[in-house]
Amino acid sequence: MINLTRGVPPVDVFPTEDLISAAERNMRADGKTVLQYVQAPGYRPLLEWLAQDNGVKPEEVFMGNSSLEIFAFLTTVLLKPGLRAFVESPSYDRANLLLQRSGAEVVPIPLEVDGVDLNAFEAELKRGAPTLFYIIADFQNPMGTTTSLAKRQKIAEWARQYNFWIVEDSPYRPLRYFGEDIPSLRELAPERVLQLSSFSKILAPGLRMGYVIGDAAVIKSVTKYANNTYIGPVTPTQGMVYEYLKAGLLPANLEKLRNLYRPRLKAMLDAIDRYLPGTTFPRPEGGFFIGVTLPEGTKMDVLLPRAAEAGLKLTDGRGFYINPAEGERFLRLPFCSLTPEEIEDAMKALQPVIYENLAVK
Repeated sequence: MINLTRGVPPVDVFPTEDLISAAERNMRADGKTVLQYVQAPGYRPLLEWLAQDNGVKPEEVFMGNSSLEIFAFLTTVLLKPGLRAFVESPSYDRANLLLQRSGAEVVPIPLEVDGVDLNAFEAELKRGAPTLFYIIADFQNPMGTTTSLAKRQKIAEWARQYNFWIVEDSPYRPLRYFGEDIPSLRELAPERVLQLSSFSKILAPGLRMGYVIGDAAVIKSVTKYANNTYIGPVTPTQGMVYEYLKAGLLPANLEKLRNLYRPRLKAMLDAIDRYLPGTTFPRPEGGFFIGVTLPEGTKMDVLLPRAAEAGLKLTDGRGFYINPAEGERFLRLPFCSLTPEEIEDAMKALQPVIYENLAVK
């Protein structure tokens, strides 16, 4: 079975020995702190490191057990029934779920190859401004698209004009394999952006180490909610991450990851070109995913079991849409944890599932 579902790093990229050394250094130097209750927003040395690295004050940083948990806190603190929230369509399935759980009206904005459709965005603004707009601007999950500078500038302008928060989820931003960086939304409108990130994609998911940078008043509200929820996050891993960062090990690890993932992205793009004619998809320059729109006639309820029979485990594309019917022909293809040879085998096996078994011409 070839797993084409979750975008997880392959286990052999984890800097295990460096993390072991970092954990030991932190335990010996500050074990009495990290093994005790540490209230939110988390382990102070790491908080201050992140603040300095991002050019903000410590009171503008909050750390939690993954960026997804922090987003759950943000939706709880900022949203309620009667308010609106905008989201790219398609978008990260778990973010969609958290937005819907908030009780707010969730408005999907269609995603184009260079970011959301600005005409659709403006039309919805005129119907009623959102409290927040959730966006993965760099190497979007699930599409792989990157929002253009022009669209980022317009979204930042509207955030100021209509007074809404931009929740910029940036876990993939350091993982660019081709091209040049585009200024982040936080760089364009720091007073209106709450920027999420984590160490799951660039160190190890099991650390459950995420953070958000943004407005001090919002950070204070999230901190209060977190303290009343779990007192504080898991601090031994925060101490480990702090020692790892302090030792200056991250840049080399990022370069290693880019060198590993770059040929895998190219292999996936080449294989889609070769084996999946008649599909549409962006050509990402980084990240973990490529989102493919399959030919007319594709149905998820047929595709998924037939793919399993062919030895392929796929993600249900309907979960990436607020309106699930829009995802009947959508397939998210992760490439990060597969070798170029496995990618070739997977796309070769997928071809008859789509074109023969589903009788799509």
